[in-house]
Amino acid sequence: MRKKFRDSDDDEEIILKEPKNKALIERKRQRKQQNRNKSSIGNLIEQVTSKYETLNCPTFIANKFSDFPLSPVTLKGLKDSNFTTPTDIQLLSLKHSLVGKDVVGAAKTGSGKTLALLIPLLECLWRNKWTKFDGLGAIVITPTRELAFQIFQVLNNIGSYHDFSAALLIGGTDVEFERERLAGISIVICTPGRLLQHMDENGYFCFDQLQMLVIDEADRILDMGFKQQIDAIIENLPKQRQTLLFSATQTKRVEDLVRVSLNDPVFVSAHEGAKNSTPDQLTQSYLVCEEEDKINIVWSFLRNHKTKKTLIFVTSCKQARFLTEAITHLRPGLFFTGLWGGLKQGKRMERFQRFDEIVNKGAAMICTDIASRGLDFVGLDWVLQMDCPPSVDDYIHRVGRTARMNKSGEAMLMLTSNQEDSFVEMLKARQIPINKVEVEKQKLFSIQLKLANLMIPFPEVKHFAQSAFVAYARAVYFAQLKAVFNVDSINFEALAKSYGLPLTPRIRFLRKRGVNVGDSDNKKKTVADEVKLGGDASSNAFDVDEEQEKDEKDVGDEFLKITRRDVFNEVAEVKPEEEILARISSKKAITKTHLASKMLRRLGNSGIAKRKRFAESDEDND
Repeated sequence: MRKKFRDSDDDEEIILKEPKNKALIERKRQRKQQNRNKSSIGNLIEQVTSKYETLNCPTFIANKFSDFPLSPVTLKGLKDSNFTTPTDIQLLSLKHSLVGKDVVGAAKTGSGKTLALLIPLLECLWRNKWTKFDGLGAIVITPTRELAFQIFQVLNNIGSYHDFSAALLIGGTDVEFERERLAGISIVICTPGRLLQHMDENGYFCFDQLQMLVIDEADRILDMGFKQQIDAIIENLPKQRQTLLFSATQTKRVEDLVRVSLNDPVFVSAHEGAKNSTPDQLTQSYLVCEEEDKINIVWSFLRNHKTKKTLIFVTSCKQARFLTEAITHLRPGLFFTGLWGGLKQGKRMERFQRFDEIVNKGAAMICTDIASRGLDFVGLDWVLQMDCPPSVDDYIHRVGRTARMNKSGEAMLMLTSNQEDSFVEMLKARQIPINKVEVEKQKLFSIQLKLANLMIPFPEVKHFAQSAFVAYARAVYFAQLKAVFNVDSINFEALAKSYGLPLTPRIRFLRKRGVNVGDSDNKKKTVADEVKLGGDASSNAFDVDEEQEKDEKDVGDEFLKITRRDVFNEVAEVKPEEEILARISSKKAITKTHLASKMLRRLGNSGIAKRKRFAESDEDND
């Protein structure tokens, strides 16, 4: 074997014929290089941490992120992501979170809380020279899957030059796939349920060395909805850790702070002395209508704002499903979709991303409160609340989806006459400026007949409407703000007609409690009812006459004007009765034998297939 040795500055260059020996020498060189890098990183960490003392100086001012003592890799990630100037909440919180203090932060929606929690997380692990062999270093908990996904995207952008590995743990994904890959993960972005599942079932999920716990939308996470899950999670985490809580509405309840084991926390509020609780660039308004007018107003709003990007909030998942299906079939003239908790995870993420990517053209999305927390939709112009929110805090979070990061936006709330006085007073008590508007009479269109006709070719829409009707009644009855929500004030018969239903669905739990829902257990449908609700069944539900199409052009803000006229007493034009009367009078009496034969023929031909398709459709949407 021939060997040749030659001295160099630091290394011996060994020329060998055997490939195994070459690989050994290469690995040796790599180890030496890593040792040099570790030494230089250690010196760099000392330089950065030595500047932490300046953060507590009264004269410290940071006009840009480079003024903070941050690692070069974090600064490079921020620069590449076009984050250069810190916001108020970032400036106030980073002074404390970078030095390891527990922080409870609050700021208006859209003020940059995501960076305020991710920057100290990255710096904490960087200071500790965290590697995949050290286990889990940081956990970020959010209330919704969509918010977790959005935070995960921001982390990937600003932390792209770090060596840390991160995982997204949310419901609706493959648990086994996640379990196999959690061993070397440094950062986890998750929802409470999925995190607790891995804690209970995954023996390789080690969090004994956890350095930081971050809870985004802390007021929602710490309330009764997640109480048991959060208590179980906190019980398994080490006590010696840094904890950050962030939300648009700050919590100072002692029991909440004790539950998450905060150690002498610093309370930071970026807009505590602000005149308003919502962003100044947000224009807020409300209108008064009855429950049965809401769907017509939503349709009219969409037809008059075809070039705007709008988020529409409703109370229940079943309402969101019904309105999504119905309005999509009626073709509002812009991209339209829906987002609610019952959707499968793949559909939720697809709809969320598709709506978010639409810029500078019309789009609308019906959603529940799963979209009210933390989500940042690009270029969102309007937030329309079809139903009154459960609380003022929920109102603040809903309208906070627009007018973010100093951009303008508009929000409109729909209240009934029974809700107006009490809820508006609650908004004003929280320094929320809001003006009353009314709908232009000539811009309001009724789709009651269209919905009724729509249920003939699409019977599943009728099923969705009935479920939505009952779900809304249940939500109003069990709402906590009894001064705002009164189920007795609802005209259920008129509400059912506005959904396109010929009869009022039964609401058994209300009838048992003595509430008059006006259902039709003992009523027979009259000719007049059919005329009012169904119109001519042969007419096309999707036809729009030329005069109406001309009136429904995008007229923007002219749809809403501050006025005192009552525009909701308009009576929809009723079609002539002659054709329906003739059709009903010509029907023959149907015997039980004839009816049974007819049902058997349907089952033999296509009844089973239809029911199967309907069941699949219902499962997908639920």
